[in-house]
Amino acid sequence: MTREEILKSFLADNLFVEMGYLKEGEVDSVRWANLPSNKIFQVIEIAIDGVVKNESQNVTEKKINQLLNQHP
Repeated sequence: MTREEILKSFLADNLFVEMGYLKEGEVDSVRWANLPSNKIFQVIEIAIDGVVKNESQNVTEKKINQLLNQHP
């Protein structure tokens, strides 16, 4: 699977609209190259990169924790 395909499978979850991260119908317009710059999408980007690069879960988890522990 490509990054774009994995991204679309993540964004297929209605939770993104319900929680206000995306507007109704906006899911189709989101592309890998123009991801919104909030932390939830940064986490998704790290997770997808980990899958594509065959990183261990521990490495991906450390990267995500490092991102989430950063101060704004």
